[in-house]
Amino acid sequence: MLGRKVLILDSNILDVLEADERLGTAGFGVAKLASPNGALAKIEYEKPDILLLDITMPRLNVQEVLDGLRSDEHLDEIVVVLFSDLDAPTLQAMCIDNDIHGYFSKSMDIKRIAEFLEQFYAEDE
Repeated sequence: MLGRKVLILDSNILDVLEADERLGTAGFGVAKLASPNGALAKIEYEKPDILLLDITMPRLNVQEVLDGLRSDEHLDEIVVVLFSDLDAPTLQAMCIDNDIHGYFSKSMDIKRIAEFLEQFYAEDE
């Protein structure tokens, strides 16, 4: 699992801390950003494998972030996973409509987040 890195873009500090603890324990490197300001610059600096993106984050322009990732040859391979408290059908529709890799609803068991994210690494092997 060496070198596996997740960036959590979420303004809810409790959700961030819980996900950070679970992912860190599972061997993931974790970077965090609690504000949408400078999100693309932070993503470019951190170069995560996976972006956990809270689409309900205040002031976050999700389409701008997605367009920025897709237009940059160094960022377009980042796996985007929605991380939100919206209901599963809404998240699934957003994934399909925006060609997003997957979602992890905050109502799901956070203890399983590392296991869930592992599937995206298995696809590359």
